[in-house]
Amino acid sequence: MSTDQRSSPLPAGTLDITTQPADEHETPFPTAPAPHSAVWRLEYGLVVVSVGLITAFAIAFFLVDIDLARLNSYGYVGLFAVSLISAASIIMPMPGAAAVTGAGAFLEPVAGIPTPILVGLVAGPAETIGELTGYAAGYGGSVLFRDRPIYPRVRAWMRRRGILTMFLLSSFPNPLVDVAGVAAGAVHMQLHRFLAGVLAGKILKNIYLAAGGLAGAELLRKVFA
Repeated sequence: MSTDQRSSPLPAGTLDITTQPADEHETPFPTAPAPHSAVWRLEYGLVVVSVGLITAFAIAFFLVDIDLARLNSYGYVGLFAVSLISAASIIMPMPGAAAVTGAGAFLEPVAGIPTPILVGLVAGPAETIGELTGYAAGYGGSVLFRDRPIYPRVRAWMRRRGILTMFLLSSFPNPLVDVAGVAAGAVHMQLHRFLAGVLAGKILKNIYLAAGGLAGAELLRKVFA
């Protein structure tokens, strides 16, 4: 008696993968790191510490009643201080851009490095640290800026092109950089990406602001010489 044998679509000798036993030595796919890993805790612990230090630093300057607009008279140390406090102030307007421009006009080069470059390298990192206050506020769920019509659009930018958005908004004086900082924290943008975008933009912005201040000072010297 003949039996009805169904032909297999696979060539002879080919093992059907649906019935093939799993290789016990096969390397499993890598799993995503847990959100509460040691690196994650370290990064956001640094945010909390930085914000605390910024707040204490700002309170100390206000308690001794120092005019922040004149801190650049203390040289590059004063410039660092006023840049940090200005960037850390999310709501109150602070004289950050004016201090950077004035520093370009009045501070001296050091070790042959042009003043605008030095101003950018000092004020840029200071402002980057200061922007952590907005990032921390957004990460903590703050409703700051959420009633502004522009906020949903900025938040969408942060989701799609976070590091590019932070770089572009940090590269020229504008109020949207604070909104972007809060939005970056709200979407839980990786801290190192946030810092990289802000730092590059802030250094660039402060170099050309200081260069403008230096050029203006040189022009005035020639006019009134």
